[in-house]
Amino acid sequence: MKLSVMALATIAMFSTTAIGQEQEDELRFGLGGAVVVQDEGYKDVGSETQFVPAIAIEYGDFRLLGPYASYTFFKTDNFELAATGMLRLDGYEQADSEIFKGMEDRDMSFDFGLEAEIDTDFGEFGIKYSQDVTNTHEGYEATLSYGMPFTVDRGRIAPYIAVSFASEDLANYYYGVKAHEATASRAFYQVDSATNFEIGVSSDWFFGQNHMIKADVSYTSFDSIIKDSPLVDKSGTFQLLLGYVYVF
Repeated sequence: MKLSVMALATIAMFSTTAIGQEQEDELRFGLGGAVVVQDEGYKDVGSETQFVPAIAIEYGDFRLLGPYASYTFFKTDNFELAATGMLRLDGYEQADSEIFKGMEDRDMSFDFGLEAEIDTDFGEFGIKYSQDVTNTHEGYEATLSYGMPFTVDRGRIAPYIAVSFASEDLANYYYGVKAHEATASRAFYQVDSATNFEIGVSSDWFFGQNHMIKADVSYTSFDSIIKDSPLVDKSGTFQLLLGYVYVF
């Protein structure tokens, strides 16, 4: 199974937080990795453990974080607006499970979009929009998030909630069954747009100027239309991430 977009987003935040400890007008570089345990909810697939490299380069308002890139083109003390591009590595191959036998592989895409972050006295708000520009799933996703970070000794802990709206094209690509893929045990299934809810806790722990450890856990609850897919046998997905970055 390919790594989900949730893991990529977490790695991106992981790398950004680590290299963000340096001076803003310098070229910064961070190198590390993370172990990600996740279950994407597909039938008979179960949880998977993968190692993900965390490579980060930042210069001024530009960031390249593995498969994630962003350019902040507007910024104030408590607001940022950035253009983003990211590989969406969701999907599956026939070899991943018996349920996918005879189906077309669902491939990765490159999604381009905008991201806004708002810092207030009541917490941090985020708005994200991304659109497939590779004609893979041909859909889009919009996400609203809210977190309340607080510091403890050498660390930072941020409980958060988020709601994501996936367009019909996107949701159907990854969870639908096409007419020619239907069998006696796998019915044709057309997925409409879906709204998923996520809750989690993100934490960062710093040791000196060069070392950072990250520990995150999250759970995403599926929209009922995804739960009813013949490819899915769970009500949602979970993810656990443990990682380390060394900042040069």
